[in-house]
Amino acid sequence: MTTQRISPPVRLLSLLIGFGLLFIGGRFLLAPETAEAGFGLHYQEPNFAFHYIKGIRDIFSGLLIVLFAWSSSRKPLLLTLLAGSVIPFADMLIVWRTPESNLWAMLIHGGTVIALWLLCYFLWKSSAEKEQL
Repeated sequence: MTTQRISPPVRLLSLLIGFGLLFIGGRFLLAPETAEAGFGLHYQEPNFAFHYIKGIRDIFSGLLIVLFAWSSSRKPLLLTLLAGSVIPFADMLIVWRTPESNLWAMLIHGGTVIALWLLCYFLWKSSAEKEQL
């Protein structure tokens, strides 16, 4: 497997996003009510099945991002971040459409989408520059 160098700032941001997802996923597994409030929703039922599903999803996504960034696998990282941007976009819409939801959390989800798209742009741009050389 060939690796392409990822610029240090892009690699660092990718690692921070990956570790952030690992933290969020762990919080949904270990402290589901706290994580739920941070997500921007509030459920009345004491059933934490949703929380555990979300926690595992976030841990998996975080691991992928960390592994691709750590190994400087530019193309898989780019594709994972780009495809993964669907998740915070959908989360933003879910929070937005839920009565009594948290506006701040909705904005954080939307900001995450923009941050991922910017990161993808820089990954793609540096890849395109290498091909021209």
